[in-house]
Amino acid sequence: MSVGNGSTSQLNTQEGASGSNNNNNNAPLDENMVALRQALQQDRDTDQYDPAQDKEVRRKLRQDYRQLIQFTEDHRKEYANLTDHGLEETLNRANLLFTSVKNTQEGALDSKLLVLSAEITTQRARNLRMDNHLFSTDEYISKLKTLCAPGRSSQLEWDWRKLGRRAAQYSGRCQSTGFMLGPLSVEKKIRKVTKQIRLTKNKEDLVQPSKLEQGDVQQQTNETSANVNAIYALLLEQGPTNYFKFITNPESFSQTVENMFYVSFLIRNSVAGIDDTSGQPILSTRNHPTMEELVGGLSKKQIIMSLSIPLWKEIIDTYDIRETIIPTREKQAAMAEGKWY
Repeated sequence: MSVGNGSTSQLNTQEGASGSNNNNNNAPLDENMVALRQALQQDRDTDQYDPAQDKEVRRKLRQDYRQLIQFTEDHRKEYANLTDHGLEETLNRANLLFTSVKNTQEGALDSKLLVLSAEITTQRARNLRMDNHLFSTDEYISKLKTLCAPGRSSQLEWDWRKLGRRAAQYSGRCQSTGFMLGPLSVEKKIRKVTKQIRLTKNKEDLVQPSKLEQGDVQQQTNETSANVNAIYALLLEQGPTNYFKFITNPESFSQTVENMFYVSFLIRNSVAGIDDTSGQPILSTRNHPTMEELVGGLSKKQIIMSLSIPLWKEIIDTYDIRETIIPTREKQAAMAEGKWY
């Protein structure tokens, strides 16, 4: 036990010695930090920023700023008047207070007062008008006479050159762009003025609009219904026929297209149909749908077929069409001039 106690005492003694050594090592470091802080405080410009400024001084400064801001707000309408000098006094008072501002809180109040003063100044600028109250024409002429004709009564004897010399002191001639041309010689271009010649029209050549009478408006007969009925009668007489042979007119592509159009009306009205079970489109007439079929709904299949001139010629060659089943219709005669149709 005595050995153990002796060992423990020896260990504590060693720890105490090491702790003393650590304190001795940290002592120079603490002294360096203190010296650095003192150096920074000495080099600090307390005229602009001083966090150690007296609290009572700062409190009094904020109070003065708030009172000045409130007073300016209350007299804002008066300060906007051009003849009032209250805003100048406010700015002078603000400049005096700003000499004591050394922290951000008081600086924010100074900025607020500055913004308020700028708003009032903007309002004063808007109220500025170049009227008789600010610029007197009579006073200007009187001053001008004193300068150009002192002691003279006649306006013809005024020394206008004296006025020109005085004005030249406050003005300068603008540089022209000629110096950018260098040694090039430039000829002044003369602008050509072209005179527009008024065109006089011959009254005899003018075409007057025709005056329409009651009989000039002609009623066009509905040829579509007549042609549809004629083609239906022809199909009824011809019987089931190949669709292409029936509609194709080897003499006219346009009438072939018209025949397709007329046959589509027959199929839409359910009086004709196309059967392709044999591999060829066979066109034939159908009985008129009964009332039961109309009520129950007729099943229809619609297709869209395009026809071009090469395809039209190919159909003629494939089916060896020499004559048209649907007779070629005569072209419609041209309408008389000035008629409506």
